[in-house]
Amino acid sequence: MILFFLAHFQVSGNSDKAQIDAINKQPRSDIISNIQESIKVFEKNVEDARSINYKYGEAASLFNLGVVTYLNGKYEESTEIFLKAINLFEELKLDKELALAYGEFGYQIKRRNLKKAMEYMGMGISIAEKHNYKFELSSMYNNFGVLHELNNNLDSTAFYYRKALKLKKEVGDFEGIPYTLNDLSGLEAMRGNFNEAFNLLRQSDEYRQKEKTDYGRVDNLVRWGDTYFQQGNIDSAIAKYSRAIKSPGASEQNYLLRYCLEQLAAGYELKKDFRNAFLNQRKLSALKDSVLNFETNAKIAELEIRFDTEKKDHQISNSNLELQKKSNQLLILLGFVVTLMFITFGNYLYQKQKRERIKRELELKNQLNRSELEKKASEEKLRIARELHDNIGSHLTFIISSLDNVTYGAKEDKVLEKLTGLCSFSRETLNELRNTIWAMKEEDSSLQQLLLKLSDLKHRLNNQIDNLNLQVTSDVSRSVSLTSAQLLNLYRIVQEAVQNSIKYAQAENISVTFQEKEAGFQMQIKDDGKGFDLQNAEPGNGLKNMESRCKEAGGKFEIESDGGGTTIICLMTIK
Repeated sequence: MILFFLAHFQVSGNSDKAQIDAINKQPRSDIISNIQESIKVFEKNVEDARSINYKYGEAASLFNLGVVTYLNGKYEESTEIFLKAINLFEELKLDKELALAYGEFGYQIKRRNLKKAMEYMGMGISIAEKHNYKFELSSMYNNFGVLHELNNNLDSTAFYYRKALKLKKEVGDFEGIPYTLNDLSGLEAMRGNFNEAFNLLRQSDEYRQKEKTDYGRVDNLVRWGDTYFQQGNIDSAIAKYSRAIKSPGASEQNYLLRYCLEQLAAGYELKKDFRNAFLNQRKLSALKDSVLNFETNAKIAELEIRFDTEKKDHQISNSNLELQKKSNQLLILLGFVVTLMFITFGNYLYQKQKRERIKRELELKNQLNRSELEKKASEEKLRIARELHDNIGSHLTFIISSLDNVTYGAKEDKVLEKLTGLCSFSRETLNELRNTIWAMKEEDSSLQQLLLKLSDLKHRLNNQIDNLNLQVTSDVSRSVSLTSAQLLNLYRIVQEAVQNSIKYAQAENISVTFQEKEAGFQMQIKDDGKGFDLQNAEPGNGLKNMESRCKEAGGKFEIESDGGGTTIICLMTIK
């Protein structure tokens, strides 16, 4: 790691692409073993890449800088850096790097916004699975398991951990295998399977011993301490935490140090050893203060540098003004105009890029929100459809089967007649249920789907009822989209109208026609039955239902009736 930093600062004067790439390709274990130095290195690497307009190098450097900034506890700054990296990867159309950036960013915001973390992680996995990026997927599956663990979905957690472990072994990711083994160990400890948890930690230790840096071994000591703590073996936990604090490289990991001191204080408190609990709590407070002082001093130094720079710039500007006064007025005017043009053009470019970035972020956010709402609505409709099919449908089928069996053995005519009626009613109810499920499953449907369903109704009724001639025709040539609600409402109107024509009007000829209109189409149901007096007849539930369904579908309802039959019209306006 030390050689890595020395090499960087020796070559930093020559911002070469190969040098920038070499720094970005350092192993993760080397990068996180010295957080403060890594931040300086990658900040310099970002500047070097920008100085030669090397956008890939800039994006990769921002990615690594986002990782170490996050580990340093600067979460807001890390978020801003990652969004810049994501924008660059999108601009360069680098799917592999974009997938990793989405996944890493989702993992980092898991404790601030778990829902958004799942979304970003899902986007990254989707891209990686599309291109079969096995090595990248192995880490992303593991991190996705962590998110499911935070969501208390342990079955999904185990599934993604084991999927990650299998893939890491397949691609030979020996650096990543112990991380997954540790996560599986933590999961088994949560389930109370401590023997299996310790066995997984021992497997992880075997990999850690082969690593060149100390970070992994320190992390494993903390994992052992956590498992003992969960088991209730406080003495062993304290021993592991104490050993972790004293291990080489631990002083660079402020987060691990703070965590170990917190656990030690809690462990000693459980043992009623309040003196050691107090001492560790005091060490923790001192460590937090030192981190705060370090960050404060760094900020002060940064402000001092800015002030000195501005002061020198001001002095140079004054000197230039004095020189310009000694020059002729034409040069002064020309310099002012050129400067103003550069400032205006630069500000224009900056504002344009800013607007485009905000627009992309808003579009991405809106797209995610729309996708989420559509997905939830679709899943809920499918769930209800499955519930109707699996529960009510199966119950009706059982009732029909039972009634058929009883009818077969019935001897009395009245009983047989009633049982036969119940069978018919149950079958009719089951058909209605299936029609409802059909409409619910058709998320984005069309008029053609409705015509196919009405054709099925036509064949079924013509075969069941003697002297009935039901026809379904359409002259609509263009494609017409219908929602599932419109689909079901229009089908129910036809069904209700046909039933009324057969039952009350004794009609023999019924036509269902669809005619194309300028603003949409017209659905007309016409029969040759005896009709009824619209002025004097009381509107029944059937007519009210048809009118209500037509309006709900977005149409205009009309009905005409005389001695020669009845005509029902639903005029649909399609946007």
